[in-house]
Amino acid sequence: MHLHPLDDLVLDETTKAIPPGVAVRLHDVGSMGWNLLRGDVPLPAAVIRESALDHNSRWMQRFLAKRNAVIAPHVKTTMCPQIMQRQLRDGAWGVTVATLHQIKVCRRFGIDRIVLANQLVGRLELDALVAELNASPGLDFYMLIDSVDAVRLASEAVGRAGPASRPIQVLVERGYPGGRTGCRDNDTALEVARAAHAAPQLRLCGVEAFEGLIKPKDGGPAQAVADFVDEIGALYEACAGENLFERAPPIVTAGGSSFYDIVLDRLSGSGAQVMTRSGCYVSHDSGIYQAEQKRILAATGENEGLVNALEVWTHVQSCPEPGLAILTAGKRDFGTDAGLPVPLLVSRDGGAPETLAGCEIFASNDQHAYMRVPATVSVKVGDRIGLGVSHPCTTFDKWQILFLVDDAYEIVGALKTYF
Repeated sequence: MHLHPLDDLVLDETTKAIPPGVAVRLHDVGSMGWNLLRGDVPLPAAVIRESALDHNSRWMQRFLAKRNAVIAPHVKTTMCPQIMQRQLRDGAWGVTVATLHQIKVCRRFGIDRIVLANQLVGRLELDALVAELNASPGLDFYMLIDSVDAVRLASEAVGRAGPASRPIQVLVERGYPGGRTGCRDNDTALEVARAAHAAPQLRLCGVEAFEGLIKPKDGGPAQAVADFVDEIGALYEACAGENLFERAPPIVTAGGSSFYDIVLDRLSGSGAQVMTRSGCYVSHDSGIYQAEQKRILAATGENEGLVNALEVWTHVQSCPEPGLAILTAGKRDFGTDAGLPVPLLVSRDGGAPETLAGCEIFASNDQHAYMRVPATVSVKVGDRIGLGVSHPCTTFDKWQILFLVDDAYEIVGALKTYF
């Protein structure tokens, strides 16, 4: 994949974390000789550790290969074409997106297999999609549907483009009561599948679901997810029994970043192409997904797992009272929707990072974080603190540029996002 839209991109001091007075091409950042800990770039700065990124991308492919499954990672997490390219290089089947904008970003960078884990319903959006399909014969694209109305709207969009228009490949979406989108039961989903199969403007290619937000029942969240995935499998069997699918093999896809092991376990052997769509695995985190990873390793017997690749580095700006340090990063720099960041590392006077134990971020403002410091730990103004985050999606979207670093925090590249 040729990343031509990035070839001539110039970064300067108007981009967060780029040093003042500098104008440098994106592809030349790695040759500047900058080191994060030495103070060559202003803080706060977001970094991705390249060794962890590579480990995670390859680990997931090995995990899937053992289970005869594929992944189309949900790239809304990073919206970084350079990371998408790495995932595809390592064996990702395609990518998953959520919006027309995200489709267009992927197409700009030459990605030709896309799952829209969502439904376009507006006339402008559907017409733009159909135009993209007709202009790109090699684009292998799939969209969700969860109602007869959605079938009608998509069919009308193809019809407006004329008799030579390509059909839209669709996946019937199964949801659950109280959840987000998706048919609430298999009977309804089967009706939608029949309508899609009957529409000449569409091609029914499989079944889709998202289990990540399901409410726990008796037995806890893992059991609730397992029960739901069994219903997805039953829907697949019902559609296959009526010969509704127009793709061989049909696709069955579920699996966010928390329960992909359960999805793969329950759907294996179905005869379908089983696909998971985790987006957060490639960077992982230090919060909710780290906790789920421990469960997955225990359940699957894997000896190693994903490791955190994403850090936000900040200065200690003030130590105004005993036990309190104020940091120079806040809600504009890290997500807080799934918990506050975790202080992981400290670098003093440009030295190698050391583990920072016992400290806790307990509050944040737009540009500051409040860190509780136990009496046994010494931090001072000017120290550099490396923070791990929970739910990487809402940290990536705070940054136009993240630095790619080696294990010594030498900056070896820059990653561009498109939110």
